[in-house]
Amino acid sequence: MTKHAFFRAVISFLFNLITLYSGLHQKISSTNALQIVPPSSNDDWRDLASLLVETFDEPTIITPSPSSSSTAANPLKNKLQITKWNMFEKSLTEQFAYNQYVRTARKMKGKKYAILIAKEYNPGSEENEFRAFYEVVGMAEIGLNLEPSTVVSEESDVGDATNNNIISAITTASFSALVPRATVGVLCVKSSRRKMGIGQKLLQKCEEIIVESWGEDEIVVEVEPKNRAALEFFRSSGYHYGGKADFARRVEEIDAEVRNATVRKLRTFEERPHLVLRKSVARVEMTI
Repeated sequence: MTKHAFFRAVISFLFNLITLYSGLHQKISSTNALQIVPPSSNDDWRDLASLLVETFDEPTIITPSPSSSSTAANPLKNKLQITKWNMFEKSLTEQFAYNQYVRTARKMKGKKYAILIAKEYNPGSEENEFRAFYEVVGMAEIGLNLEPSTVVSEESDVGDATNNNIISAITTASFSALVPRATVGVLCVKSSRRKMGIGQKLLQKCEEIIVESWGEDEIVVEVEPKNRAALEFFRSSGYHYGGKADFARRVEEIDAEVRNATVRKLRTFEERPHLVLRKSVARVEMTI
């Protein structure tokens, strides 16, 4: 074999190898592009904490307008805030979120509680020598929350004992009680992966677990009134204010159910008013 033929054979072999790798990579990407699963490793929990902090805690850079004299738009104040965040606030907050969710998951093991993450296939890049991995791009938390509910009871009485006539009377009484209700506590998607159906797939998996595994027939979501994107997302998924489908008016004008919910802000917890949205679901019975 001449040197020229040898090089042609090597080039042909490399080309076929690249083609095979490309086809295999394409197949993996198309079949396992997104997985909705519980966290299964420490890296999953770390990535989940980073996603939560990026979504809910990362400071927003305020660009001052020419006519603005507000200190909130002060470039120096913004710079100091970002520097402080990058130096230690971010890592401390991520550790706090990590501890919170790992501790809760352990405490709630075996109960009606679940954390799900959306893991997207990433083929890698030059920075990591094209090593493929799965990246956490979304998460959801579901469980049972106690909420007040009016319970109606009926009792039958027998009267008129003087002439031995039996008269049935029904006494109706109502009282307030706390009942467990399936609730979507947190649902978020990485900012660069929004509007791609990931949130919808997470929500569908949550509903599947709640209906098929837990046997619940109603799901509750609590959303801050100012979070219009989340309100629109749940509206399009069949959730309504107190059973009403009136989303055309401003939120402040709707006679909706509102209650306080505990939220994490940095490394503390606080109570904030949330709109309560509900969706009735039915378990499908399979017959063969």
